[in-house]
Amino acid sequence: MGLRKAHRAALASVAAAGLLAAGYGTAQGVGADPSGEDGGASDSRPGPRAQDDYQSTLTLGDGRKVTVRLVKGTGVQERHQAAGATKWSAWHTLYKTKTDLCQGVDLAEVNGTVSLIADFGLYCSDGEPPTESVAGVGTGELTDWDIDITKGFDGWGDTSLNDDGSRVLFVYDSDAGLYYLRWEQSEGFEKIVTPKKA
Repeated sequence: MGLRKAHRAALASVAAAGLLAAGYGTAQGVGADPSGEDGGASDSRPGPRAQDDYQSTLTLGDGRKVTVRLVKGTGVQERHQAAGATKWSAWHTLYKTKTDLCQGVDLAEVNGTVSLIADFGLYCSDGEPPTESVAGVGTGELTDWDIDITKGFDGWGDTSLNDDGSRVLFVYDSDAGLYYLRWEQSEGFEKIVTPKKA
């Protein structure tokens, strides 16, 4: 599973570089925080916890932190922490699903805009492709997120955020060509763009 994800990330990085040349800002590295950094805070809600592979914590440029986790039987959850604070917000469910967890959580940030990639799929941990691909964008105080779900899709490989954080591009470079999904602060998500069939 790790090699497949690394291959997808490399392909997506090449695709993102081409899109950057077209004016989509700077690509951000993505990946889970393997420490499962928690800031010493405890989850105030009872229930299942995420495994480290399915949780990522990101420190934003202004010092705030956001943690996103995938929880079996629940879906995607988020919590955040103000800069310099010791307490975290309560967990907030961004997307509910009972489908199996898949491929971890990727987060990136520019100027307070946070992008999120997560996947779910039956037998995904056994190597099957995802069946539910989550693209998310959080802005402002991170209390409201725009979420887009693409079903029957192999998952987003990378994101590119422009310099002021007002636009995010989700990309996946497949054998058939480049798939991408745009998000704009003033418009939200647009429709997914798929490769032209020959």
